[in-house]
Amino acid sequence: MPVLAGLTAALVALGLLIAQTTFAQQDARRRALAEGNALLALQSLLVTMLDAETSQRGYLLTRKEDYLQPYVAARANRDKALAAVARGVAEAQDGRDAAGRLRQLTDTKLEEIDRTIALSRSGRQNEALSLIDADFGKLQMDAIRSEIAAQATIRAQDRTAAFANAADLEDRLLPLVGVLCLAILALVYAGYRAERSRAHAVAEAAQADALREANERAQLLARELNHRVKNLFSVVLSIVSLSGRKPSPTGEVVEDIRARIRALSLAHTASQGVGEHSRAELRPIVERTMEPYADPDGQRVRIAGPDIDLPVRMVTPIGLIVHELATNAVKYGALSHDGGMVEIRWQVEETGPDAWHVELCWTETGGPKLAFEADQPAASGFGTQMTGLAARQIGGTLEREWPTFGAVARLRFPLDRAGPDAA
Repeated sequence: MPVLAGLTAALVALGLLIAQTTFAQQDARRRALAEGNALLALQSLLVTMLDAETSQRGYLLTRKEDYLQPYVAARANRDKALAAVARGVAEAQDGRDAAGRLRQLTDTKLEEIDRTIALSRSGRQNEALSLIDADFGKLQMDAIRSEIAAQATIRAQDRTAAFANAADLEDRLLPLVGVLCLAILALVYAGYRAERSRAHAVAEAAQADALREANERAQLLARELNHRVKNLFSVVLSIVSLSGRKPSPTGEVVEDIRARIRALSLAHTASQGVGEHSRAELRPIVERTMEPYADPDGQRVRIAGPDIDLPVRMVTPIGLIVHELATNAVKYGALSHDGGMVEIRWQVEETGPDAWHVELCWTETGGPKLAFEADQPAASGFGTQMTGLAARQIGGTLEREWPTFGAVARLRFPLDRAGPDAA
């Protein structure tokens, strides 16, 4: 902030000085032009008066009217020269009445010339020459020359002063430009340091956010792992219990338990995704997940629905939801009883161009009596939270109901442009 404030002050000062220097240079140029015009007008006036005096002398010596032509022209040119002097003085903004004084002096000189010419024309040649000899006309010309020289000196001094003022301002401008350059360099360095500090702070904040998110994901995965391990133990115990109820030889019971546990392992793998494949079928995921709980006749677990091609990002959430519903059915629902049955059906509805909506319905019947009233929601544990989160991951919803005959869960989610692939 101090560097920025100093730079701002330097910029303001530099701007003012540049403006002042520019105005001074413009004024110097204007004055130089005005003074030059005034000097030319003064020189023209002096030449005009010399022509008038020369014409006078020639006429008095020769008495020829032709010698008076320059005098006649000089009288007309005198007024033009005086007007030019007045304009030059006005442009130079000089308050002195140089044109007025010169008009008085030239009027006196022209009157002296007119008098001598009139005397000569009336035959009084000697009187006219005596006036010339008296040096009255010379004194008048000397006064005119002196005034013109004085005006020329004033014009030159004003022009010199204007250029000196512009040069002085230019001399002041160079050091300030140097200071401004140093201030800009200081600001650039300060900005660089500030940007580095900001980038470092942003990187630290991003790293902290990444660590926090990673920690939250790790905690969620740990809770999910713990939940899955507990469920697996429960499911294994349920499988052992269900298999043990059959009146079969021990070898068959053991083989049945082994097959179901192997299927349970495959179902667990199915709920974790499909590896490097970009898409997967919905039916194999559901079938492998439900295989540990199915019977050979296909009555205990019923699966129906069109073939649907899913993007890989949906495989894990859907497999997790089906696996969780199956685990709950084995622990508390229809699959915990011999007569219980689970029906899984899904259907696809086209909602627009290249847009579909899938509804997967999980229906349990023949299970034990509910531990809570049907119109009251069950307690929300980690499994419920996990399945709800999985449904949101695919942009869908998961709704559960507990009618009198068992339990119903409806998973609804949109399908991408690839769409369903009906068999």
